[in-house]
Formats: sequence, C-alpha cells, structure tokens
Amino acid sequence: MDALQTYDQAAVMEDQPRYALDKKLFVQFYLRAVMNTFKSAQEGRPIFDEVDFVRIIVPGDKNTIVDTKVTPEYAHRFADRYEKYRKNQSQAVSGTPLEVWPQMTVGQVAELKAMNVHTVEQLAELPDNLAQRIMGSHDLRRRANAFLDAAAGEATNTKMASELAQRDNEIEMLKAQMLQMQQLIQSKSKKE
Repeated sequence: MDALQTYDQAAVMEDQPRYALDKKLFVQFYLRAVMNTFKSAQEGRPIFDEVDFVRIIVPGDKNTIVDTKVTPEYAHRFADRYEKYRKNQSQAVSGTPLEVWPQMTVGQVAELKAMNVHTVEQLAELPDNLAQRIMGSHDLRRRANAFLDAAAGEATNTKMASELAQRDNEIEMLKAQMLQMQQLIQSKSKKE
C-alpha cells in the first residue's frame, strides 16, 4: 500500500462514524487559570497562567463529561467551534487572579473584572485616572502593592529554604556514603 492510498483512506475515515455524532455534543472552549508552579516558587505567591480548556458533554448523559486542556486533536475535531472561541478570545494574562487573593470580596472582583482588571499585579499598577472610578481604589492598590512586596520577600525566603533543604539532603547522603566506606575499609582490614 503506498502513501497516497493511506492519505486518501485517512481523509475518507475522518468523515466516518468515529466523529459522526460530534455535532450533537455540547462543546465549550474556555480559559482556565492553571497554577504555574515554577513561577509561583520564584515569586513566593500563587501565579496562574490562562490555558485553553475544552468541556465536552454528551447531552442526556450526566456521567460522560470530558474537561481537559485543548489539544491539536480537539482543535481539529471541533474546528468550527474552536475558531469561534478564538475569535472572541481576549489576550491571556499571567499573574495572581483577583479571585484567589483573600482580601477581595466577590463584588470587588466583579467590579474590577468589568473594568478588565483580572490580576493583583494589574490592580497594583492601575493608573490614578482609572483607579479613581473604583470605590476604595487607593486602599485596594496599597494592599495589592503590600501583598506583592511581601510575596517578593517571601520568594527569597522560600528559595533560601529550598536551597538549605537541598544542601541538608546532600550532607546526609555524603554522611551515608562515608559510613559505607568506613564499613567497607573495616571489613577489608579484618580479612587481612
């Protein structure tokens, strides 16, 4: 079988029963905030990245729900819906979402999101002329800056604690190796 036949078969198979019922599925593409563990460790506070996800539900079947990151397969399989989602997509932001910052109320989060402020970093850097439109913005910005400053200091402490723990592990490992070597030397000297 040559490659051309294989490609033709693949093109025909794509329209066959495997995905024949895809049009009847409830498919929703959306952004989900996913914690970036590397950036979070570096900054000493939770840092989230917005990642494209897809939720697929079989209508009438409450037990069959797929909720996962968008892969090239899903993007191709539901190409028309994915394109519509991408066209309405806003620029992804990275930082600490307002929702996970304990100093925010649900109402404050909603008000700030309506003004396209989604992260603590954006709030801290909000210009005065825009901030004056928000009730209590001076205090919110001050607390956001204090949170970021404290987190930056904590990042240094977290990094140092991690390095100390790694050093302690290496010392323990070296001690164990030394003990093994001493036991080996003693056993050899007893045999002689």
